Amino acid sequence: MKRLISLLLVASMGTAVMCGCSTENLAENEAETEQSVSAVQADTSEWEMNSDRQNLFDAATESLDVEYVPIICLGVPESDPLGTSFLCRSSVVSPDAEANWVIVTVRDVGSSVTVEQVKYPSFAHSSTAETMYLEDEPDELLVGGWFPVQDMTLTGDAFDAYNEVTAGELDGAVPCGVLATQEVYGTNYCILVNDGGQWKCAYISVTSAGNFLLNIAELVL
Repeated sequence: MKRLISLLLVASMGTAVMCGCSTENLAENEAETEQSVSAVQADTSEWEMNSDRQNLFDAATESLDVEYVPIICLGVPESDPLGTSFLCRSSVVSPDAEANWVIVTVRDVGSSVTVEQVKYPSFAHSSTAETMYLEDEPDELLVGGWFPVQDMTLTGDAFDAYNEVTAGELDGAVPCGVLATQEVYGTNYCILVNDGGQWKCAYISVTSAGNFLLNIAELVL
């Protein structure tokens, strides 16, 4: 058994040398990875849903006829220091209904919690504007060809393209996920980003000719 363990240790050390890595470098890389993971977790905890936020949202929306599923806590809106805004997905309640993104702001005054405002992001109108348009009613889904996504995970070509085209524009910002896509000469993405506490939507285009940053619109609550 001791001989087997010795052979395994020698083999693993040899692999590290063949890869051009020292055990010191490996330890440093592991430490850096742990630090980056911790930093990301600390950042996302500022807006991810937790039991307190879920309870607040449930208390405010329990009497509504429409069901909203909160995905991200957007924080306190500028217009209401007692309010908290949530990015939600509207649930499909009828066969011909379409799920959509909606921003629900609830107000906690201590004695009661109520829904203060319900707004819908307008993706087509915001793709060239400085701020994200918020409407009282959802856009027709075919307006501008933008469609809300079912899975907001930012992966693959979209993730690589985001890092490429936002360099120098959104350095240090955290992409939280895709909100909508549009098919033109390639695929355009509307990506929700947290830039030092400020919510923004980055519009990027992924095509066979290259990747492009189309616009960055601030999400003002």
